[in-house]
Amino acid sequence: MVVSSNISSSLFWDIDISKLDWNRHKQLIVERVIQRGSLNAIKEVTDHYGIQELKSIIRQIPYLEKRDIAFVNIYFDIPLNELKCYTRKRLARNFLD
Repeated sequence: MVVSSNISSSLFWDIDISKLDWNRHKQLIVERVIQRGSLNAIKEVTDHYGIQELKSIIRQIPYLEKRDIAFVNIYFDIPLNELKCYTRKRLARNFLD
């Protein structure tokens, strides 16, 4: 993966960034950018994948913090019940109740 100036290589501190592939590792890339990236980094992945593909990737991310869930819900206009990370949290909460 060629890291642009908008995406910090520090987001992938635990990975050999030269082996990171935009297509094979798209969920990992998007997840890291959502969790720790800047708005410029988010724009970069949006430009790379396109808004519809990016929304599809975000819907499949298995875990995000509450603040990241709220962000993608508002910024990308994705209903909460379409986010895998949100429905998993609700299922876990209901199971424990």
